[in-house]
Amino acid sequence: MQGFFADANGVSRFLCGLSLMLAAGWSSAQTAAPEGAPAMSKETFEALEARAPLNQRYPAGSIKSREVAQKALAEADEDRNALAIRYIIDQRACYKKFLVSSCLEEARERKRVAESNIKQVEIEANTYQRQANVDERDQALAEQRKQDQADAARRLQEQQQKEADSARKVQESDAKREQVQQRIDQGQGQSPDYRIREHEAKVREQQAEDAARAPERAANAAAREQRIKDAEAHRQEVERKKAENERERAERKQRQAQPPAAPQ
Repeated sequence: MQGFFADANGVSRFLCGLSLMLAAGWSSAQTAAPEGAPAMSKETFEALEARAPLNQRYPAGSIKSREVAQKALAEADEDRNALAIRYIIDQRACYKKFLVSSCLEEARERKRVAESNIKQVEIEANTYQRQANVDERDQALAEQRKQDQADAARRLQEQQQKEADSARKVQESDAKREQVQQRIDQGQGQSPDYRIREHEAKVREQQAEDAARAPERAANAAAREQRIKDAEAHRQEVERKKAENERERAERKQRQAQPPAAPQ
C-alpha cells in the first residue's frame, strides 16, 4: 500500500488536471477528440475501433503492390490516431479505480501490443515500397542501357554504311579515271589522220541522222503552223459572231424604245 500511495502521489497533479476533462467526458453529441488526442469525431473513432486489427487486415506477405502498401500505411496512421485516443480514455478510466498503477500498466501494455502490430504492417509496407523503388530504378537503368546499346549499334551501322559508300565512290572514281586514261592511251597510239577521219565520220553520221529526220520535223512544223492558223480563224469567227449579236441586241433595244406610230 505504501508503494501504491507513493505512486499515487506522483500522479496527483495529473489527476487534478484531468478532473475537469473527466467531468466533461466525451459524449456522443461531441465531435472533438479528448484533449491531447488527434482530432477525430466520436463516430470515426468508433468505426476505427470496430474494424479488425491492422495486422489481421494485412497479414504477412499480403502487400504485393504499391497501391496496397500505400493503403496499409494510410490505415496505419488512422489506427495510431485511434490508439492514441483509446489510450487517453483508458487512462481516464484508470484514475477512477483504486488500483491506478496496475490499470495504467495494463493500458500501456495494450497500447504497446497494438503499436507493435501496426509497426509490423508499416515495416512490410515501407519495405515493399523501397524494394519497388529499387526495382523501378533497376528497370529504368536496364531500359536506358538497352536504348544506349541500340543507339550505339545504329551509329555503328550508319558509320559502316558511310564508309562503304565512301569506298564505293572511290572505286567508281578510280574506274572512271582508268577509263579516261585508257581512251587517252588509245588515242596516243593512233595517227592524227585516223582521229580526224573518225571525227568526220561521226559528223557525217549525225548529219545523215538529221537529214533523215528533216521531213518529220518539217511535217511537225507545218502541223503546228496550221493549228495556229486554225486557232486564229476560230478566234476571229467568235469575235464576229459576238459583234453581230451585240448589234442585233442594240437594234432591238432601239426599236423597243421608239413610240408606236399614231393610227391614221
